Amino acid sequence: MHRVELGLKFALDPAGLKGLRQHRALRDLRLAKPVTRSQSAVYFDTDDRQLHARGAVVKVVTIGRRHVQSVKCAMEPPAGSALIRRDAFEDAVADERPDLRLLTGTPLGALGTETELAAALKPVFVSEVRRSLHRLGDAGWAVELVIDEGSIADAEDPEHRLPVAELELRLLDGTPDRLYLVALTLLDRVRLQPLLPPKSERGFALIAGAAAADEVTAEKAAPVDLTPDMTAAEGFRAIARACLGQLVANEPAVRAGLPEGVHQMRVSVRRLKSALSTFTDIFGAATGATVADPLAPGVDPALLTPGDVKAALGWLMSVLGPARDADVFVGETLAEAEKLLGAGPLAALRGAVEDDRRAAWDAVAAALDDPRFARLPLVLGAWIEAGHWLADGGVAPEPFAGLALSDGNLDAAAPEEELVPAVHLSPAPGLEPLGAFAARVLDKRLRKVLRRGRGLGKLAPEARHEVRIQVKKLRYACEFFGGLATDPKQATRFGKRLKALQDSLGLLNDIAVARGRLEELAARPALAFGAGMIAGAHAAGQDEVLRTGVSAWKRFVKDADPFWS
Repeated sequence: MHRVELGLKFALDPAGLKGLRQHRALRDLRLAKPVTRSQSAVYFDTDDRQLHARGAVVKVVTIGRRHVQSVKCAMEPPAGSALIRRDAFEDAVADERPDLRLLTGTPLGALGTETELAAALKPVFVSEVRRSLHRLGDAGWAVELVIDEGSIADAEDPEHRLPVAELELRLLDGTPDRLYLVALTLLDRVRLQPLLPPKSERGFALIAGAAAADEVTAEKAAPVDLTPDMTAAEGFRAIARACLGQLVANEPAVRAGLPEGVHQMRVSVRRLKSALSTFTDIFGAATGATVADPLAPGVDPALLTPGDVKAALGWLMSVLGPARDADVFVGETLAEAEKLLGAGPLAALRGAVEDDRRAAWDAVAAALDDPRFARLPLVLGAWIEAGHWLADGGVAPEPFAGLALSDGNLDAAAPEEELVPAVHLSPAPGLEPLGAFAARVLDKRLRKVLRRGRGLGKLAPEARHEVRIQVKKLRYACEFFGGLATDPKQATRFGKRLKALQDSLGLLNDIAVARGRLEELAARPALAFGAGMIAGAHAAGQDEVLRTGVSAWKRFVKDADPFWS
C-alpha cells in the first residue's frame, strides 16, 4: 500500500501528554473511536548506512502477531516548510525480517534484486511505543492525531536508549492549513514544541554516539524552488513556507544558547518581512494591521493582513535584536578592542556587557516559553496555506494531493468528500507570471538603491543606513528570484557585487550601533574610560571603512549588470 504523508510533529512533556489526552478537541472533533495499541519497530540498514544515505528508512513494525514492512522516503516538503512530507509504502511480511522483493514500486526498487544488500541488512535500532490514534475532522477535512510514548534503543545495546513522547498530526483530507489550525486548538491545554527530526533520525543519532544525539546546529536559509510560470501568489507562498521552515528549524539552536541560532532565526524573520514587502502588490488594499495582537488566542489566521503578520514578526524581532546586538558587541567589537588595547583596561567594561548580554538572552529564553511564540509558527503556517489574501491573488488554498488513510482499525467511516469551494480568479497582480513579476520588482528595488545611494560618501549616517536597508531588500529579492535567471553565472556575479556592498554598509552600521552602545556605557562612571577607548579606536577606523564602502558602491554601479533584464 502506498500513501503520501503530510504532517507536523511536536515534542511533548509528561504534563503535555496528560493535557492532550483530556483535551476537548479529541471529543468534539472525533470522527472515529480512538485506538490505542503497543507496537515495536525494528529499523534496518547496512554497516555503511546505505539506506540512510539515500534518505530512506526500512523498518518492520510488529503489532500483536502482525508484521508490516514500512519503507519511507523523504520527499521535499513544500518549499522547505515546517511540514514533513514522506512517501510511505507498507506491506505485510511473514516475520521481523524485511523482504526486499517488496521494494519494487518504491524509490528503492532497484535495490530489491541486490542479494548482497539483503544479506548485509541488520537491525540498527528499535522503537517501542504505545501509540494512540485519534481521527479528527469536520466537513471537508480530516486529520489523524497520533500520540507516541516510549523509547528508541540501540539494537546492539538495548540499555542505550532515548525517550519518545511526541505528537504527530497527519493530513487525511482537506488543505494543509488544517494541520496548523488543529495544533492551535490544542495550545490552550498543551505546550507543543516543533519536532523536526523523525524517530529514524534520532535513532541514527543515538547509535552514532551521545554527542551526535545531542548535537544542535543553526540552520541557514535554503534556496527556494521557483519556476517562471508560477503565479506571483504561488511564488510568495513558496518563499514564505521556506522562511517559516527556517524559523522553526532554529528554535533548538536558540534554546541551546547558540549565537548563530539567534542570528539565523532573525534572518528567517527578516526574509519573511522582506518577502511581504516584495510581494505587497498581490495583497490588495488590506495591508495594514487590523488586530491589536495577531498572536492572541481566538484570532483567525485566515483573516490576518500582511500588516498583522509583520506585527507578529516584529514582536519576535524586538526580543532577538538585543541578544544579537549584544553577541556582536561582545564577540566582535569588544574582542577586537581587547586585541588592540589589551584586556586589562577593558575588564570592567567586559563584565558589564557580559551581564547585559545574559539579560538579553534571558529575555530570549522567556520569549521562547511565551505562549505567543508557540502560536507564532502555527498562525503563520495557517495564514500561508489558506489566508484570505490567496483569493485576492487568484490562488485557491492548495489541496493535499496525497492520501494517508489509517490502517483500517478505526471504527468509523471517513466523512463524505466535499469539494473545496472555488475561488473567483479575477484579474489581479497575484496572477501575474512569476518571471515577469520578479523582473518588475527587481527593477524597482534596483532603482531605489541607485537613487538612495547617490553621493554615498557624503551621506549622513541615517541616510547611509537607509541605503543599507534598500540594498538588503534587493539582495533578499535576488536570493528569492535567483533561480529564475536564464544566466546563472550572471546572477552569481550580481549577487557577489551586491553582497560586497551590503557587507561594507553593514560594517558602517555596526560602527553606528556600537557608537550608540558605547555612549550608553560611557554614562556609567566606572565604564566611561573603557568605553571612551573603544570609541576612539572606532573613530580612527571609520574613515577607512567608509572608503571601502564607497569603493564597493562604485564597483556595484559600474559592473553589476542586472541578471533579470
